[in-house]
Amino acid sequence: MHSQTYQKFIFHLSVFGITISILVGFYDVIFGSIWEFIHIIFEIIELSLDRLVEDMFDTELHETQLIVFYIILAIAGTLTYLVWKVLVQVFSGVSQIFKQEWSELKDAMTTDWQGMSMTNRIIVISLFILINYLASFMLF
Repeated sequence: MHSQTYQKFIFHLSVFGITISILVGFYDVIFGSIWEFIHIIFEIIELSLDRLVEDMFDTELHETQLIVFYIILAIAGTLTYLVWKVLVQVFSGVSQIFKQEWSELKDAMTTDWQGMSMTNRIIVISLFILINYLASFMLF
């Protein structure tokens, strides 16, 4: 049996489950705090740019707001582009890792399945059906 492969699979499944549990359990606190922090940072940047543009160019309120709006729009567009490029690279690498891990797990399970006797195959299938039957009572 390929116990290392199964241990790695169970570890990844556990980390995924814990991450989802944390996000579901604390979504209002986590996302509320993140959005509040982002809003505060945005207000600080906007206020700083207002002061900077008003002092440098000696403009009125409306002109300052227009200039700051377009500066923020340009910065946001540039940051969005850069984040998009980074995310494409990251997700490409992560998908390659997942493909490799899935291939290793599939090969290990296929090898183990082919090495099992008929009795062990019937036991594994019966346990799978029993566990799913019992889990259906909790979920539905």
